[in-house]
Amino acid sequence: MGQRIAGWQELSVNQQAALLSFTYNCGPNWYGSQGFSTLTRHLRNRELEQVPAALMLYVNPGGPSEAGLRRRRKAEAALWSAAAGGRASSGSRSNPLVGVPRFSQRDSAQLAQRDRTCFSSSCAMLLEAIKPGTLKGANGDDQYLQVVQRFGDTTDATAQIRALGHFGVTARMVQNADFQLIEQQIARGMPVPCGYIHRGPVDRPTGPGHWLIVYGHTPTHVIVNDPWGEPDLIHGTTLNSNGMGLRFSRLNFGKRWMVEPIGGDAYRYAPGRGWSIVVNKVS
Repeated sequence: MGQRIAGWQELSVNQQAALLSFTYNCGPNWYGSQGFSTLTRHLRNRELEQVPAALMLYVNPGGPSEAGLRRRRKAEAALWSAAAGGRASSGSRSNPLVGVPRFSQRDSAQLAQRDRTCFSSSCAMLLEAIKPGTLKGANGDDQYLQVVQRFGDTTDATAQIRALGHFGVTARMVQNADFQLIEQQIARGMPVPCGYIHRGPVDRPTGPGHWLIVYGHTPTHVIVNDPWGEPDLIHGTTLNSNGMGLRFSRLNFGKRWMVEPIGGDAYRYAPGRGWSIVVNKVS
């Protein structure tokens, strides 16, 4: 295995052990194969902070082995993070957080609602990350959306808060978030759904807004799952449908996340004015 993986000798003992455990489970030929392209790409490109989230992709969602595979992948990801800059020891959290799923709003069971469910899909990712096994399968956000709709519209923050409460998560909507709040929440083991203005040029964003979830950070970037896909933060377009483990520069994401309206559907940069869902307590 070590002869095949680029940079193997540069990995720590714990990182190598995590990959060996993965190999025992998935077979010796996973590296470089199409079915494991995401994990292979991160290893080849030395995007080591992305490996824990990539490991969590391979859990056979919806199958009878999903629960056991999730436990195994979380253990492998924690082992990797313990030696990759995270703090996976008892009483602390990794960065990026492990076990944060990526739900796609594009495959919503409610096709007429598909373009409006980014808020629900992002909160569903939060719920499954902090209470794993609550939502079943790769389309767990469909189950969560049904609960949201008992309380109101999928775009309504109050309905999202009440839906999270239904699952034992006490949370609140804030409109004064900043990167320090994100760092504090991740240190608590809580990923952060964030609403940002995703259309128009980065210095003058426009539109009704969009939601994603932040689950990791570096001094210059945040690490996110976007339920729609990968955006072009500079020009305000969508590049593709791959929304897993994206790295956004704080500079450009901040200009779209911490904003205030200036008329019509236009916004301007306003530090400390980010929209986020913040978890207070999990029961």
